[in-house]
Amino acid sequence: MTRICYIIPTLSAGGAERQLLELVRELVRDHEVTVICTRRAGVLGGDARRLGAYVRELHLRGSGDFRARSRLRRTFRSHRPDVLHTFLSGLDYPASCAARETGVPVIVSSRRQLAAWKRGRFIRQQRRANELVDCIVANSQAVAQFAIEQEQADPALFRVIPEGIAVESMKSHSDPEQVRARYGLPRGKYVVGMVANFTPPKDYALFVEIANTLVKRRDDVHFLAVGAGPLVRPVWRQIRQAGLEAHFTRTSTLSELADIYSAMDVSVLCPRTAGCPRAVLEAMAARRPVVAARVGGIPEILQDGETGRLIEGRDPALFAEAIEPLLNDEAEARRLGEAAHAYVREHLSADRMADACRQLYAELLIRAARTGR
Repeated sequence: MTRICYIIPTLSAGGAERQLLELVRELVRDHEVTVICTRRAGVLGGDARRLGAYVRELHLRGSGDFRARSRLRRTFRSHRPDVLHTFLSGLDYPASCAARETGVPVIVSSRRQLAAWKRGRFIRQQRRANELVDCIVANSQAVAQFAIEQEQADPALFRVIPEGIAVESMKSHSDPEQVRARYGLPRGKYVVGMVANFTPPKDYALFVEIANTLVKRRDDVHFLAVGAGPLVRPVWRQIRQAGLEAHFTRTSTLSELADIYSAMDVSVLCPRTAGCPRAVLEAMAARRPVVAARVGGIPEILQDGETGRLIEGRDPALFAEAIEPLLNDEAEARRLGEAAHAYVREHLSADRMADACRQLYAELLIRAARTGR
């Protein structure tokens, strides 16, 4: 049985972490899977263990922790993985060095975002890591192209494997009105929701501006913000200053996402940058009409007018103009939602993603055996 080892800072409740959980769920059927959390396991660590993965914590302080390489060497010597796959940026170089030093046959790296924040030493270290890896998996063509240009990387190293989702996991078995009551959402109003962490790239400030634009046009709409993060207080200050408190509800839970999406009439995502956002896949799988910014890899998974609506630029009025017809026309909203669901089931399911990873790992292991590494 092939031994796969994933490295990630922590299994928190973010999109990348939940995506890794989807991959673990599929791969444990025919692989031995270990997840090394370089910090702590996080809230999803127990879920990974229940799925059948081994979860280890290294308690490192971050990407600059000088202990990383030696601790990873000890871990690889005891675990002996066949494939090492780093799942987020930050520890690629020490992890790849430790893997090479302990004879791990295959090393895979990931690119999951348009990492414009990387500067100087981060890019230099990434380039050094690229010399050690066998493949870099990107979750969209947009992310792959960005990384190739930023890191001056060899395009031949890259393989695009889009995100995947267990479609049935987004089927709610609860009555939508009961869900709305559970979360304190007002009766008789349309609900426009956004699922995203409160961080700068997600741009909740724009979501508030969209809400303000819609509220000025009609009084039958309410807004649901799902997530947590460092910008909760600044965003809520913006909501109070706009006089929108009565029009907003926030919940940080991600354990009842199928129910939460069932309570929405329209799902919105307006990030400044994006790779292949899991929130878009979730809404599509849940049959919700999606209005999203045309940025990064979003146009690769959402087709304007066919499976959702894509908005150019950052003008809140344009988002509002796309949302409002979906509130007025139930048939059109249902059409987009059903088309989105069918597209995800056909092209972006978790088992398709896992099969692509299985095939990649097998190819790389055969190549490694031929070269005698």
